Amino acid sequence: MKKAILIDDEPNSLDILEYEINQVNKNIEVIAKCSDARKAVQLIEEKQPDILFLDIEMPWFSGFEILDQLSKINFQIIFVTAYDQYAIRAFKYYAFDYLLKPISKKSLIETLDRISERPEKFAELELRNILKLLKKGALEDDKIAVPTLEGFEFYSLENIIRCQADSNYTKIFVTGGKTILVSKTLKNIEERISSSHFFRIHQSHLINLKHIVSYSKADGGDVKMSDNYSVPISRLKRNEFLEKMNLDFS
Repeated sequence: MKKAILIDDEPNSLDILEYEINQVNKNIEVIAKCSDARKAVQLIEEKQPDILFLDIEMPWFSGFEILDQLSKINFQIIFVTAYDQYAIRAFKYYAFDYLLKPISKKSLIETLDRISERPEKFAELELRNILKLLKKGALEDDKIAVPTLEGFEFYSLENIIRCQADSNYTKIFVTGGKTILVSKTLKNIEERISSSHFFRIHQSHLINLKHIVSYSKADGGDVKMSDNYSVPISRLKRNEFLEKMNLDFS
């Protein structure tokens, strides 16, 4: 019997997943559920599960941040999320699988059947998962999904000029003069964008280097963006920025 812990900020999702697991696989026992990401690390280290079902987008800590805080990861990770753009990053955490909400019964059965197989088969399974995750993440470098009241809007990364922190929200400025306010921190947005063309130039600003119009070294330095907004350069980021842009003022 394998022990499982479920972590999701939506209690209803936890109850549904526990019910579904109990219905489709009798070899897995749900020993704990947690809807508060702040308590997840202690729970995992105390209970020592064999399997962790983990949501990604949660208040306080993301699923990735929870894993980063653990002293060791000696269990199988199954990410359960509504977002498919994290597939490549999930692979980096050696995820056993990546299930998209709402989870189909067929997908859950297949995943639980595979995870119940003999350990010597894991290498073959991991290779299979790598290919699947890479396929799911194929558009990760091209677009970002922005949550709205109605669902999601998708924006090409090349059309995003800059992102600016606004407390626990972020303003995303795109070409055409449109501004989008999303209920995600700038750190969350930065983690979603994997393109090398984006640079955290200041604690409150993430910019698209392709949209820089000019650079001024006066008063600590700032860059003028294609929307005519001047973004200050953090003192700690100045040298990294100059190196990234191949600028030499020596």
